[in-house]
Amino acid sequence: MAYNAKAQKKYNEKTILIAASYKPNTDLADGQRVKAYLEQTGQSANSYIKALIKADLDAKGFSVDSAATIDMDNLDKQ
Repeated sequence: MAYNAKAQKKYNEKTILIAASYKPNTDLADGQRVKAYLEQTGQSANSYIKALIKADLDAKGFSVDSAATIDMDNLDKQ
């Protein structure tokens, strides 16, 4: 394995992938709405999703340090 391939593999192992998928007959209209919004605002899906997740977790006061003690049943009620 070449050095670059080894470095890329090591980097990929540290990467976290979060994705959203919109399916026909269930939520495709929402997906089209998101896609149109991204095109109109010039944002990438990645940056938009990251910003939404960060804002949600910040609003809930969630941090990695509090992950062990969080009450998942009440998380969405905050």
